[in-house]
Amino acid sequence: MKFLRISQFLTWPIVYVYFHSLYNIRINGRDNLKKITKPFIIIANHSNFSDSFLFRLILGFNTPHLPLRFMAVNRFSWKWLNFLASIGVIAFIYSLFGVFIVVPGRGIKKNLVEAKEIIKDKGNIVIFPEGKIVKGHTIAPFRPGASVLASETGAPILPVSIRTNGRLWLRRELTVNIGEPVDVPANAAYDRMSKMLYDKIVKLYNVRKEEKSGAHGTVVEVPLNG
Repeated sequence: MKFLRISQFLTWPIVYVYFHSLYNIRINGRDNLKKITKPFIIIANHSNFSDSFLFRLILGFNTPHLPLRFMAVNRFSWKWLNFLASIGVIAFIYSLFGVFIVVPGRGIKKNLVEAKEIIKDKGNIVIFPEGKIVKGHTIAPFRPGASVLASETGAPILPVSIRTNGRLWLRRELTVNIGEPVDVPANAAYDRMSKMLYDKIVKLYNVRKEEKSGAHGTVVEVPLNG
């Protein structure tokens, strides 16, 4: 855990330069990070392999929430990612960023064993409930893993949306919206809770810009397929 905290902390300048070189970034709702108590679960839509690295930037330079542990797979639908996995690049990146592997088809109970241990040790977890990278302005239905984990451990969920749009000068527009923490009841109906979390992410995703003017802000909502 200490190694991961150091390795993730030290990636700050690399992540900062990378994302600010390619994107015009707007992060809304950072105050909600102050409302969350450890251990917690972050959920987000997943449209790019670099989304996991973005969380280092979202949390901020001197964050108390490191390290994050990321739930991921090591088999991909993209050939180039499978090639990188075959030569050990993915495993190396995973080791630096605290990724733990789940295996599709193995069942929720077995796949959540390590996640529950991480929560028990006061670790914070990031889950992409779509279970895969989804390109375009589309958010796929959520799998129930995050709801089950939150219900069985009592860890609150922090919903985050990540949206990339057209270019502004030479950089693309990247908007991150952080929602308020959600507590999942111990007796929650997992399918219903997953749909509720899905709706929260979609709502956050549709808030594309938040421009502050004095004490008031202007929110521009853009359709999911816009």
